[in-house]
Amino acid sequence: MENDQLLKKSPIQAKKYYYLVEGLEFIVNLIVTIVLIFLWSHFHWWHFLIYIFIGLLILDLLYALIGPWIKYNYTYYRVNKDYIEIKRDFFFKKQEIVKFERTQFIEQKYNPMLKKLSLVKLSLVTAGHHVTFPLMHTEDAETFESTTFDYLRGADFDV
Repeated sequence: MENDQLLKKSPIQAKKYYYLVEGLEFIVNLIVTIVLIFLWSHFHWWHFLIYIFIGLLILDLLYALIGPWIKYNYTYYRVNKDYIEIKRDFFFKKQEIVKFERTQFIEQKYNPMLKKLSLVKLSLVTAGHHVTFPLMHTEDAETFESTTFDYLRGADFDV
């Protein structure tokens, strides 16, 4: 359990990003539900469909409120000298460990909101895995990328 203290979380801007994305998705789902309710009333569909539409909208609202909090608080990562570890442990616990020597390339993904918050989605790709980090600061991602490539530079691994 003492190693869990070394695990890092995403920066606080990641929580803001998660809420923005879920809020936008909720708005889109709200528009779709309004169109479905209009079609329901215009074409006189079965009466119970309105309860299904409203129930799904309420579930989507609950997910938009709770989902980002769960993503932020229960996802961790750790970078050791020769491997990385990603841990997700809310309901189903998942732990991914990948050695640096297995790395084929590193992907950095941005979008306008991520750039505004100076965050990046970082993925490490090996022959058999695609490990996605929690959201990171761009400086942390560049540091991770440089340390990984320094580790791999001049190495003679038989993988």
